[in-house]
Amino acid sequence: MRSETWRADWMTEKCAIAEALLRGEAGGSYGEAVIVVCAALSALAAEVWPGRGIDRVRFVELLVRHGPQRSVLRTISIPLLVRNLEATGSRVQAAMFGQALNALGPSRVVTGTDVDKTESELATVYPGLAPQALRKHSYASLLYEEVRSSYAHEYRPGARGSAWPMTMLRDLPVSYVNRLLDYDTLETTRLIHFHVDWLTKHGIEVAAEIDTLSATLPCELPKEWWIEGAP
Repeated sequence: MRSETWRADWMTEKCAIAEALLRGEAGGSYGEAVIVVCAALSALAAEVWPGRGIDRVRFVELLVRHGPQRSVLRTISIPLLVRNLEATGSRVQAAMFGQALNALGPSRVVTGTDVDKTESELATVYPGLAPQALRKHSYASLLYEEVRSSYAHEYRPGARGSAWPMTMLRDLPVSYVNRLLDYDTLETTRLIHFHVDWLTKHGIEVAAEIDTLSATLPCELPKEWWIEGAP
């Protein structure tokens, strides 16, 4: 008879494989490591909320609802939010949100703790921006789009992500990679990097929490998912 607390052990095994791949074992790299971890998280999400056509919303839901670090996964990436606002013509909003970021200069190597904000912090700056617009740039949503989905379908990180960190600091959820876009204008941007050591630790913690919910699984689909605006 299978124990109802097997998920944390199973996730621990998968994360050990991911960490070995990250070290280059079996010809592995960052890409193989994050594919393993994100696939395992997707499997957990599918057990909690079974169904088709909901992979993205339930992946994000798992990360922002479960585990002791769930509030971190709700954090909004300021560099990527500003980049999106500039691309969509919202330059006033982009300048407002990017003021502190711009003060650091384009060459400064920054981490998430240096620049990123919570949704409530951003709402005090510009209360008119819809929660859905902010949450598209949450760590949970970006992990799905720039890592999980991109590697599964395109063999590489998304256009806003990077497989290579610019910092040697550890135990960080994310950091940013400075990228020169145009040699003539010296236009730069920042790409997000998700650190595998933090991601594996969080994955194990999420699995352990899902173990405690075994008797109530699967859960009913929410009327509204967090990424769509639910509280």
